[in-house]
Order: sequence, then structure tokens, then C-alpha cells
Amino acid sequence: VGMPGDAASIYHTNTEDKMLFKAITVGDGDLSFSLALKRAYPQISVTASTLLESRSELCRTYSNANVTSKELLEQWKERVIYGVDATKIEEKITAESEEQKFDIVLFNHPHLGDKALLESEKRHAERHYVLLSHYFYSAKSILKNGGRIHICLCGLQPQTWKIWNAAKNAGLQIVAEESTACPVHKWLFKEKPSYELADVQPHYPSKRKYRNGKLGSKHFLARYGYRHRRTGGDLFTGSEFEINVERMDSIID
Repeated sequence: VGMPGDAASIYHTNTEDKMLFKAITVGDGDLSFSLALKRAYPQISVTASTLLESRSELCRTYSNANVTSKELLEQWKERVIYGVDATKIEEKITAESEEQKFDIVLFNHPHLGDKALLESEKRHAERHYVLLSHYFYSAKSILKNGGRIHICLCGLQPQTWKIWNAAKNAGLQIVAEESTACPVHKWLFKEKPSYELADVQPHYPSKRKYRNGKLGSKHFLARYGYRHRRTGGDLFTGSEFEINVERMDSIID
């Protein structure tokens, strides 16, 4: 269990799975989280998805997206799926059989991106509670029996967005908490993994500001290239302070 306010919570169903471990990310900005996860564990399957409608739109939004998407597609032979709404995942992802379903669905720092909500903390929290509720129900539809749902939040979001209630109402049960700085295998796999953590290659690490806590938190996968990015991508012209993610929380089904 992580320190208070620096944790990753986990929700769980049941049963064991002996097939290839399959992960899918939603809302992954520049796709750097998906790529970092694949670099760290090349033996698992990582499907990346984004709300953006096309690769050209993704590359216009994030300057590094051309490189990340190319490596995922060409080097690792993984899928990138566009136009995926995290609250309606099943509309884009076909997962009718157990073989098509996933062991884990991952969503980091969900945010509606509506500045009008900032005028009322109460309204802001209510809308994001609804977002989390819809995400949980949608993610369940593509999970294997015993699969898990991961979500990474920061600060007081778990409390103000009432994530425990949203999870419970979706039929989920909390099973663990971990810091985002801890080794990924502590929360990614249900048991001690048979997958080995790959060596960090010289070109993997993200820029220092994404690794040293300048933006408020350290993530284990930053050494493999993950960098937390705003919804606005490179088009964002505000202060870096506005993307501070100190006291991050990750939550899993």
C-alpha cells in the first residue's frame, strides 16, 4: 500500500488466465504510456487507443506522436485505435469472445477538458464522477473474466470525484494501492509475473522534467519514455504548474 495520497488503487473480479497478457490503454495522449509499457514488458500485448480521430490529428496535437505511434506499429507490431471514447469503448473495440478481451484496461488522468467546470468545484467533481462511472461500466465490457480496470488520479481527486462509490456501483472491488513510482509489476499483474522487465535502452528515458518530479510526481515508466501530457498537447500555452500531478493515485479493477 502506498503512502496516503500517493497511491494506486485496484479493483478486481476473479479467476486465472493462462493466455497472453493483454493490456489496452484509453485516452493515452501522445501514446507514450502505451509505448513505455510495451518497452518495459515486450512479451505482453499492448493495444493503444486515443479519442483523436486519426494519426494525422494525433501528430498535429503532440510533436512526439509520430515517433511513438511509428514505433508501436512498426517495431512492436501493436495496434493503435483512433476515435475511442473511454465511456463507450465497446463501440470501437470488438471483444465478444474471451480470447478477444483484455486482462487490464488503463486510463491515466481522465479529464473532461471543460474550462467552464473550473468555475464550480462541486460541478467539476460531479461531472468527473459521472465520467468515471461510465468508464468503469464501459471498460468492464471488454475485460476477461478476472480482468482489472486501472485509473490514475492525483491530489484529492479520488475523494472529491467519489471514485470508491463509482467503482462500487459498477460492481467493482478495491484490492490494492501502489505508488506510481513503484515498479509496474506490483500493480500490473495479479500474481508474480512470468514476464521479465526489459532493460532500459539509452534512447528510452523521457525528458528530465518528466522523470525528476518537476511536474509533481515520478512515474516508474518515465525511464521507458512515458511523459504525462495535457489534453491540449503541444497546443497548450499555459504554465507547467497547471499540469502538476503531485500525489498521483492509480486505481485498478
